[in-house]
Amino acid sequence: MKNFRTLCIVAALSGIVGACQKPEEGLTLVEGQVIEMMTNKPVPYAQIEVNGQGGSGLHSGYKPAAGLQQADANGRFSFQFDAAAGTSYVLKAYSEAGHGSHWGEEPNVEKGRKNRNLVIPVAAPAWLNIRVEQKVGPVPDQISVWGPWYDLGYISTIDLRPKDYGAVSYHVVDSTLPSTTTVNWEVNFGGKFTRYHQPFTLHPFDTTEVVVRY
Repeated sequence: MKNFRTLCIVAALSGIVGACQKPEEGLTLVEGQVIEMMTNKPVPYAQIEVNGQGGSGLHSGYKPAAGLQQADANGRFSFQFDAAAGTSYVLKAYSEAGHGSHWGEEPNVEKGRKNRNLVIPVAAPAWLNIRVEQKVGPVPDQISVWGPWYDLGYISTIDLRPKDYGAVSYHVVDSTLPSTTTVNWEVNFGGKFTRYHQPFTLHPFDTTEVVVRY
């Protein structure tokens, strides 16, 4: 960097325009706050993760590129990392309570510069219990249930067999989904299929139960 500063001085004295732009690499400062995206409230002691991606490609190609950093009690953070040339960086955040970054919502980082007043929005979790109604008499051969839980990937299907009907299926749901959303299921009675659905309401950090009936 000393040689670079010397070059800048020489370039300035020589009247060369644009020769002293900062390199897009090296020590990079990031400062800002982690907030819950629906309430804008700070998320205390969130973990911040620098993710980098070299070259072009899908956003999902970003991978952790530096050690985890912890925000303070007000969700604020300030740290530096060494950025590499040819790599794009974003900031993700998580919390022990279950908050997590959304794909495409992560702030971008300018390499080799001071990035201040960054905001990392995260989603709070909610939970959903799936329970099959217990009836006397014949039971379905299979019940397929699908809904917006992200512990198995968004809009995933679970296939239940008679041995599963007495258990509760527990799933994590993203509380930023529409406040009222739907669980669907298909019941198989000897090859005859019937579909049902049930709306349910989401609240951050709340648990909702959906009873699968047939």
